[in-house]
Amino acid sequence: MSRCRLVGAGASLAALVAGLSAAGPARSAEGGLSHYLPGLAGDFGLAIAPKPGLQVANVVWWQSGSIDAAVLQGRVDLGLDADIVLDVPVATYTFDGAILGGVYTAGIAVPFGYGKLDAEATGPLGNTLSVGDDSFALSDIAITPLQLNWNSGNFHFKFAETVIAPTGAYDVDDLVNLGRNYWSFDSIGAITWFDPEIGTELSVAAGVMLNTKNEDTDYQTGVETHVDFTANQFLAPTFALGLRGYYYRQVSGDSGSGALLGDFKSEAFGLGPGFLWSPAFAEGRLAIAGKWLHDFSAENRFKSDYGIVTVGWKF
Repeated sequence: MSRCRLVGAGASLAALVAGLSAAGPARSAEGGLSHYLPGLAGDFGLAIAPKPGLQVANVVWWQSGSIDAAVLQGRVDLGLDADIVLDVPVATYTFDGAILGGVYTAGIAVPFGYGKLDAEATGPLGNTLSVGDDSFALSDIAITPLQLNWNSGNFHFKFAETVIAPTGAYDVDDLVNLGRNYWSFDSIGAITWFDPEIGTELSVAAGVMLNTKNEDTDYQTGVETHVDFTANQFLAPTFALGLRGYYYRQVSGDSGSGALLGDFKSEAFGLGPGFLWSPAFAEGRLAIAGKWLHDFSAENRFKSDYGIVTVGWKF
């Protein structure tokens, strides 16, 4: 059974979002969130090289979750509930020719959206009060200056470096910020096994994220690691169903005078279903993907549900 039509669209779609992280409200382990966004790595062929040329996509990313305690704006907040909706336009360009024997791609993601946070704030005298805030603004831009893909038979490999710049809206006096006020550097390696004869695909992408200090709060989030994985079975040449998941762990503690809860290492695991569809009329240029992830565990991080819908187009 031929899978070529969906492989072309799906690989382009994966290249658009794989490795392109974006921000949400609050800040990394400072605030129980991170520049790493679960589910944004892609839906198919995380390491399959896209075809040369321009690809664009729009990702709608939604999160709803809660955490018992976190540090926000230099204070400890209790019983936080967050709802976040980000719209993430993404563009990548894949070049002709080989670099180091691989296919070279560069890309950018410019997220903006809405975040709402409710919390119980603990005052200097130990008193508590309920507070809430929301924001609609630009978030932190993610740039991938380097992505290389290689393939060997049914196996595909990828290395990518993404830089997340503190370009989003930020005010140290606000409870909710769609910018985080620090830089992050995410190094990602991925492997995909795809057999077009049986229509089965398995992908794993692992990353290490380094963060600079938030100078306004003297809070530096520790080193973060994350693993995203997908499994797909094609039920038709243009349609696949599968499983999506992620594992996140902070391997070094937070630091600085603003880390009022100590090292506050975070860990989380989520899993859920997903689909990929490339309408026949688009002849492999259009891909539509969706997924839902549920956190089965979360420590020092928002325990959440996530919904992601991506529409990509290959020029």
